[in-house]
Amino acid sequence: MSERTYGQNCGIARAADLLGERWTLLIVRDLLIAPRRFSELERRMKGMGTNLLARRLKDMTQAGLIASGAPRDPYALTAMGLALEPMVLQMVRWSLNWVEVPAGTGGLHFPDWDLLALKALFAPRADLETPILARFEHGDWIAWAKVAPGSYAYGLGEPGTPADVSFPCLITALRNPAAILRQLPPEQQSTAQTFLAAFPLD
Repeated sequence: MSERTYGQNCGIARAADLLGERWTLLIVRDLLIAPRRFSELERRMKGMGTNLLARRLKDMTQAGLIASGAPRDPYALTAMGLALEPMVLQMVRWSLNWVEVPAGTGGLHFPDWDLLALKALFAPRADLETPILARFEHGDWIAWAKVAPGSYAYGLGEPGTPADVSFPCLITALRNPAAILRQLPPEQQSTAQTFLAAFPLD
């Protein structure tokens, strides 16, 4: 993908040749959540620059990581790109455990990135008898996440079926579960607690 190479016959080196360029993994992160048009990616890669984004997308397409149909179609990960998800989730877990968040950080943040972070935190529960579909809403942002005994799924926009619990907040607000539970109708609170127990948010 890049003219630069480590020139080493090693799996890590070959992967780094493909993924080590600046911004590449952040593009993968966003496309894991949903296909994106160029303008959407440009807005999310603040500071990258239009020309560099175009070049990186071209390189990633040539490498087989992403695909795009007609010029106005969104970019999407190929099977090769989607196969990076376990590594990305492990990087999220590693960062949460070992990398300190700078105090007072005001960095760019999009709320759907937290859907991926929740997947990284998801702990399968054998005692979860039935799936739970949670809906999140904050302003004009709507998303959903569904937990089952051994799986986690998520998406942007309205879920296709009625939610079991509706959180009137961003996912980041779940760090204070007691405050969120007080905002829910009494009939949803037990379901919400069961949903939250699938994620070690402490």
